[in-house]
Amino acid sequence: MAKETKAAAKTSSIMDMINDLEGSTVSENLAAANTMEAEVREMAETKMKEEEKKEKADQLIRITKRAVYTNIRLKIEAKYQNDTSKVMAEARNKSLELLKDLKEGKVTPTQYDDKLNELINEQIKNVEKAGKERRTNLQELESSYVGGGYYSYSWNNPFSKINRAIENNKN
Repeated sequence: MAKETKAAAKTSSIMDMINDLEGSTVSENLAAANTMEAEVREMAETKMKEEEKKEKADQLIRITKRAVYTNIRLKIEAKYQNDTSKVMAEARNKSLELLKDLKEGKVTPTQYDDKLNELINEQIKNVEKAGKERRTNLQELESSYVGGGYYSYSWNNPFSKINRAIENNKN
């Protein structure tokens, strides 16, 4: 009969224990109810594997989103740098043309200064236009991600490092 009680206890739950409190077998019944049955172990193992797969999938999603964000952000930054490089090249070429005109006597020194100031102001407008386009593109990028502020804040570190390296190598 003791073997039957232990066998019954192994298959019973804690709720069954609460409903059937026999004084001498309570501790045995509790211990038996708390043992991990093969079915419970299998369920736990299956659940752990599923959770691990879900965590890996979430990690892959996070990394993929970051990679896409980073790539688009780098393209925006590269376009801005390209636009400003074009502005600088155009300013340089036009200023050389003005100098040539001054040396050939086509313009006076006063005209040269006036035209140079016009050129500089025009190029400043071009830089401002490129900057406005960059800011708009960055806002669009950040708003295309749910919680865009998070992506911008946490994922911009590579850009800061690259920009610091560029600035440090200018000196």
